Amino acid sequence: MFGPTISLFYLSSVEDKNTSTPRKDESLAKVKNAIPLLKAKKINVEQILKTKKCRGCDLSEINLSRLDLSGADFRNANLSGANFANTKLKDAKMSGTRLDNANLTNTDLDGADFIGSDLKGADLSGATLLNTSLVGANLSNVTANRTEFRDADLTGAKIQNADLSGSFLVGTHLTEANLSGTNLSNANLRYANLYKANLTGTNQSGADLSLAIMPDGTSPYGTTQY
Repeated sequence: MFGPTISLFYLSSVEDKNTSTPRKDESLAKVKNAIPLLKAKKINVEQILKTKKCRGCDLSEINLSRLDLSGADFRNANLSGANFANTKLKDAKMSGTRLDNANLTNTDLDGADFIGSDLKGADLSGATLLNTSLVGANLSNVTANRTEFRDADLTGAKIQNADLSGSFLVGTHLTEANLSGTNLSNANLRYANLYKANLTGTNQSGADLSLAIMPDGTSPYGTTQY
């Protein structure tokens, strides 16, 4: 049983002189690389500011408000309850990230990637999400008063029971999105694409849906095939 294990690291006298350390290091590196991390490592704020990278990190409840984190990489990180108020996250990589109950008020999220992320219960009031990708994201129960979603992609997103009152959704892609029970009062949805979206129980009082493509595919220009 032990023979094969020992012979695996057996080195001749020549190898001892010339290659023992590199070969041993290579073997150890392979072992380390084969063992997945079982728990995300906590990273301090100074390190985040220096690198703007923390993929897969556990940063729940962290305070990163009023910082410039443009282009940051937080993919698959746990940012539940984090405070990003008044922070710049322009063009940030946030796919697969947990941001449930996070504070994103007045945050610059233009061009960021939130594909498949969980923002359930987050506060996005006053935030800007111009050309932001939220495909398949969970935005149920979010508060997004006076939020800028212009030309954002929310295809297939879950937006149930959210408050989008007074938000700007001009040209927003909402194809197959679930907006059931959501407050859209006084929201601007001009040119928005709502094809196959679920609008059951939504509050549309004062909402501007002119030139929008409706769930059944109809628009001011007739029925459009998709």
